[in-house]
Parts: sequence; C-alpha cells; structure tokens
Amino acid sequence: MKEYRYTKPVEMPRSTHYGNNYYVIPSRKLNRNVIAFSFLEYANILTLEMNPLVEFYCEQPCTVDVYVDGKKFTTTFDVYVVYTDGREEMQEIKYLSEYNGKDEKGERDRAQVETQRLWCAQNAIDHALRTDDIIMPGNFTIRNLEWMAAKARRTSNTNEMARRLLRNYLDKTGKLTIGQLYSSGNITEQDGLNILADMFYRGEIFFSDIDGDVISNRTEVYV
Repeated sequence: MKEYRYTKPVEMPRSTHYGNNYYVIPSRKLNRNVIAFSFLEYANILTLEMNPLVEFYCEQPCTVDVYVDGKKFTTTFDVYVVYTDGREEMQEIKYLSEYNGKDEKGERDRAQVETQRLWCAQNAIDHALRTDDIIMPGNFTIRNLEWMAAKARRTSNTNEMARRLLRNYLDKTGKLTIGQLYSSGNITEQDGLNILADMFYRGEIFFSDIDGDVISNRTEVYV
C-alpha cells in the first residue's frame, strides 16, 4: 500500500463547528466515510471524489503551529490532496464573499490562509484556497456530481470489455447524447447510467456542461 503524508483525520468536535451542517460522505476512492462540517466542504469533497486526477485525499488532515514574528498561530487544514502526478496540496475552503469581506471574519480568514501558506512553503507542499466559485462553477455542478458519485459507488466493477467498446465507439463517432447511446445499443436502460457514471469516475469519458444543466438523455458524452 502506498504511504501518504496524512491518512487519518484529526478529531474535530462536531459541536464547535456549524451545528447541523454535518455531512457523512461514502467515499469509493478512500473506502471509508468522509466527514464534512459545512455544505461547501461537502461540495469540495465531491469534486475530489469524482476527479480522476486526485489519487488520494484526507479531510482535516492535521493541526499545525506556525510562528510569525514570535507569535504562535494554530490552524487546521481542511483537506490534504495527492494528485496522480505525485503533487501534494493542502486546501482551505472558504466562501469568496466572506474571504473578501471587510469585517473581522474576512480579516481572520485572510490571516489564516496566509499562515497556512507560510507553513506549506516551509514544508514543501502546495497550498490552494478553494472558494465557492471554484468548487461550484454552475447551478447544477454539485447535483450532477452527487448523482454520479452515488451511481459510481454501486458500479465499481463494471466490465472492462464493455467500457473499452464504448470508448472506442465514442472515439470514432465523437460526441453523442446519452439518448443516442441508448438508441445505438451501446448502453441499456438497465445499467447504462451506472456504467457512464463509473466511466466518468475513472476519467474515461466526460459529459458536456455538467455545471449548467442537469444530466439527461440530451447530455452529450465524449472521450
């Protein structure tokens, strides 16, 4: 088993966070449940779960102390991410309007991010501020990712030959709608959507405009 820098979330008391905004997300990628303490954290986890370029991630990976001008600052990162090319990244999740706010919270958020960036620079790891405009670029982004993640979890062992044939077919024809794939016989009503969701999870196919419209028979599929 490959070793990662952080693999176990630190214990975070639920009562100290966001009340009822507490999410338990079954992860196929990690083979365990993932905990999020806000809707935005939940949405970000979905993007990581369904991104084939993300090899591994861990929520609330560590709490660190950072010294600035002799003062100690303590911070907990939201997510640790390892990409398939080996790059490591610490992520902090914020609403952009709050982060840019002129109030005390905005100042506190910006100070936290600068503290985290300093620690990352000192420890040779990338840092990313993930805001809602990045995580949810469209009105349907999270709805579609939720739908595909649920289906992909149920279809983790799809037939490799069937997937290869579908990829070859799409490679020859170019973009086709899900409805056209049904009509062509390349997928069936019984398990076609499950196979497509699994292939999206694996990075074998893509859907057109999953941010701006709900996935339907009109959605185009391509490789």
